[in-house]
Amino acid sequence: MTIAAVQGSEDAPLKAIAPRYQQQYGVQVNIVEFPYATLYDKLVSTFQANTPTYDLIMMDDPWMPKFGTNDWLQPLDSGYGFTRDPDIPGAVYDVGTWPPPRGAVPPTEKTKPQHLYGITIVGNVEMFMYRKDMGDAPKTWDDVLSNAKKNNKPNFAGYVIRGQATNPIVADFLPILWSFGGDVFDQNWKETVDSDASIKAAQFLIDQLKPVAEPSPQNVDAADRDRLIAINQGYQSTVWPAEVTDVVENPQVSQVVGKMGYIPIPAGPSGKGYGNMGNWLLGVPKATQNGQAAADFIKWLTSVQIQRDYVAQGGIPARKSLLNDPTLNQKNPFFAPLAQALDAVPNWRPRTDQWNAVETILGTQLNSALAGQSSAADAMKTAGEQITSTMQQAGY
Repeated sequence: MTIAAVQGSEDAPLKAIAPRYQQQYGVQVNIVEFPYATLYDKLVSTFQANTPTYDLIMMDDPWMPKFGTNDWLQPLDSGYGFTRDPDIPGAVYDVGTWPPPRGAVPPTEKTKPQHLYGITIVGNVEMFMYRKDMGDAPKTWDDVLSNAKKNNKPNFAGYVIRGQATNPIVADFLPILWSFGGDVFDQNWKETVDSDASIKAAQFLIDQLKPVAEPSPQNVDAADRDRLIAINQGYQSTVWPAEVTDVVENPQVSQVVGKMGYIPIPAGPSGKGYGNMGNWLLGVPKATQNGQAAADFIKWLTSVQIQRDYVAQGGIPARKSLLNDPTLNQKNPFFAPLAQALDAVPNWRPRTDQWNAVETILGTQLNSALAGQSSAADAMKTAGEQITSTMQQAGY
C-alpha cells in the first residue's frame, strides 16, 4: 500500500507508527513524501491521469472542494462502512464531507448526495496563545488589544501578526474577520469582504493591532512568529497546534516553555470567537485497486489505542477522550483548548475550488494595507471587486 503524504511535522507521527501496521497485518506500507505545494500538484496531476499511483493520500482540508467537485475520491461511508464516532467532534467529519453540510455550496454540487470522503488524522484548529505568566486570558478581541497595549515595549511585541502576503495573512485574519461578524462570501457566493463588518475587522488588524505589533509585520510568516514568541519577544498571537509542539513548547529552542496559555479564539463584536480549521485528512483515490486495504488502515490508525500511541509520537488527535486526558495535557497543554475549539464548531475556508485564487487576492490586498500602501477599507474594497470578477469567470 502506497501513501502520498505531506513532508514535515504533519506526517512524522504517521511515519513512526506505520511500521506497526506492517508487523501486525503483513501489509507493506510505503509512504511517499512531498513538500506542501508539490503534494497538491502531484495529486491533481495523478488524479487527472486516473492512474492508481497512490492507495491513500494525505490532503489539507481546503483541497476537499477541488477533489470533491472532480469526484477524485471514493466515498468512505457508503463504500467502506465508516460511521460517525461520538468521541470525535461532528465538525471533524463535516470537514471531510462533500458537498459541504453547512455554508455555501458550489452551484455544480448542489444536487450531489453527501458522502464522507476524508478522515482527519491531524486535528488542526487555529487557536490563541498568550503569556499566562504576565496576564489573564483574553475573553474578547478588545481584551487582546488592551493586553497588547499594556505589554508592548521595545523588542517585545504586544501582538505578533503573521502578515506575509497571500496564505499567511489570510490565515491570521480569518478568525478576526469571522469574530467581527464578517465573512468572505454569503450563502449565495456574493463576496462580503467589503461589508461594514469585514472592513471593521480589517481596520482592527491594520489600524489597531499593527501599532502594537512587531516591526515590519508584512514580512512575518508562522516560523518568524514562533521564533519571536519562543525568544521572549512577543506577548500573544494566533497559533496552530504544530507550532506549539515544534517550537513554542520545545525546550530545545524555546525560552517560554510552560509560560504560555492556550485558549480558543477570543470573541469579537459578533459575541463569538471562531477558529479556523486546517485539518489534515486521509482519503482513498478513485483509481486505486486497494481501496479496502486503505480503508482498513484508516480504521486502524484512528482507533483509540493506536491514536494514543500516535500522540506519543507527536501526533495531534481529534478524539475528545485523548484531547481531554489530564496526563496527555501535561505534555500537550493545548490539547484541552483544542477540544474546546473543535466543540465550538470552528469555521472552514469557503468550500470552493476557487479558494486558492480568492485567498491570493485577499492576502495580497491585506498585505498591501499592512505595509502601509493602502487603507484597510480600500484594500477590502479592491479585494471585493477582484473576487467578484474571479468568481463570475468561474461560473458563480
